[in-house]
Amino acid sequence: MGEAILLCEHAAFDQQDAIRVIHPHNSELSLVVIKKDQHYFCYENVCPHFSVQLDYKSGQFSTYQNSVIMCAHHSALFDIETGLCIDGPCKGKSLVAIKIENKNGKIFFKV
Repeated sequence: MGEAILLCEHAAFDQQDAIRVIHPHNSELSLVVIKKDQHYFCYENVCPHFSVQLDYKSGQFSTYQNSVIMCAHHSALFDIETGLCIDGPCKGKSLVAIKIENKNGKIFFKV
């Protein structure tokens, strides 16, 4: 795995499906880590429509039936597993995926 950088632990998802973390190489950029059916997905916290963050409040995301995440600003819906926008103003575009590794109850940024 090389030099692993811890993003979060599984316990962070006890009350929510998605959390916000700071990008380990760019403190001005946040990431969203999403748990779906014991799998984890990570994307830059940026909607491709207008480059705004997906969360409606810092660290609070709208997920629907744990299958899509919604941009709070323009209601674009993104498939959690692929990051593809399936409805909304940026339909057909995708979130920027971040490579992660799930190991021993922790999520690591994959270098």
